[in-house]
Amino acid sequence: MKICKPAVPLIILFFCAVIDGQTISISGSGSGYKNAELRFYSQTDPVTKSLKPLLRITCDEKGSFSTELPCNQSGIIFIKAGTFNFHLYVTESSRYELLFPDYVAKSGSEEQNPFFKETELMPEVINNQQDVNNLIRTFDLEYNPVFNLVAERVFRNYKKEEIQKEISKLDKYSQLNDQPFYNDYVKCRMIMLNLVGSSSIQYQTKADEFINNDFNSGNQAFLDLAEQMFSGYFNKISSGEMKDYFNRAVATGSFSELKSVILKDGKITNKELADFVALLNLNSDYYERNLPGENVREIISLMKSQGESDFIKNIASVLLDKINSVLSGNYPPDFSLLNSDGKLMGLKDFRGKYLLLGFARSDNPLSLMELGIINMWQKKYIDNIQIVIILTDKDFKSASGVLNNKGFKWTFLDGSKRDILEFNYDLKMYPSFLLIDRDGKMIANPCPYPSEDLEHTINNILSGDSARSGSQNR
Repeated sequence: MKICKPAVPLIILFFCAVIDGQTISISGSGSGYKNAELRFYSQTDPVTKSLKPLLRITCDEKGSFSTELPCNQSGIIFIKAGTFNFHLYVTESSRYELLFPDYVAKSGSEEQNPFFKETELMPEVINNQQDVNNLIRTFDLEYNPVFNLVAERVFRNYKKEEIQKEISKLDKYSQLNDQPFYNDYVKCRMIMLNLVGSSSIQYQTKADEFINNDFNSGNQAFLDLAEQMFSGYFNKISSGEMKDYFNRAVATGSFSELKSVILKDGKITNKELADFVALLNLNSDYYERNLPGENVREIISLMKSQGESDFIKNIASVLLDKINSVLSGNYPPDFSLLNSDGKLMGLKDFRGKYLLLGFARSDNPLSLMELGIINMWQKKYIDNIQIVIILTDKDFKSASGVLNNKGFKWTFLDGSKRDILEFNYDLKMYPSFLLIDRDGKMIANPCPYPSEDLEHTINNILSGDSARSGSQNR
């Protein structure tokens, strides 16, 4: 089964709750942005780091744009344009006038490449030079090269004696200013750097004390530091002195026992941090199948109501919804899309038969190959299987015409406004396929590709139907 797992960027950003209420104003410009499309996103949570689409706008003839977005208190906005993914820390009722670097469009191959990663950048805020984004932007321009150099030398075991000299180049940023958010950001980043560059107990102790005493879930730098320090944490405690207690907590699906184990281990004393580390590891271990899935879901479900803070409860809710959305027997996200005749259709319109739901592009060679394989055997199952393909090309009429001319006579739906589809179905590459039962419930997401013998899977399902029908007739 072909599954694309996204790479994690160097700079990962914090959770932004974007809700009705206060607004922010964002405007800006840049060379080459004439008629360029901008896509705005918020982040669902700091564990999965999924980007939720907010809106699309197009720059004017001068390469300028202006918009307003709802934002409660503080958060982050992502803006994708060409090969860039800009990020901006925002606070309610504020105005941000941005200057973008020169526009770089995605090439055709980059558009089609599921592994292509946009360049992560923070734009300049030109209406307030003391804005926290500008301070972080200036710091990161020097910090990131040093971090990468130190990490490489540690990995290669090369000139490690010069590492502290490289780190000392950032000493000028140790002076505090009047913005606590920025000060904590720098402190966390420097601790991350020293943890990579040195195995000294001194740095580890300093990191333990700092993150437990000062942990602030509203600042992404703390969450990044927690992730660096405690990724794979469950692997350690499950093989150490606390393993029996840990195994019992997981086996009984007990959040209270699991939290007790984490606190008794001694590395973590801050209760909100303990919950965050628990969610980080439960989520990763669930998808890596290191822990029983049902037990993980039970613990996360309890954290929705028993978590240490609203921050923790919200993350637990998002993680559980994401897990449940792909479980067999649950209903997949619905949609309302136009078919080739201009009729709006949703999943309920296809009940009664098994549904093979595909997401494809007419200009994608892999899509054409996989659809071609379906076309070779689909007539055998016409009484039991219906095939619906959502096309995410920008021009649906042209795309559906291309596929019709190639002999694909199925139902095509207009997915040209694909942002929310990609988010709801967690699409990472094209084509992607789901198999849905006669009642509209998920059988497999993702399901095997046609080239991976999807027909065999379908035969097994239909044979099971026949066996059940025969049993009932006896």
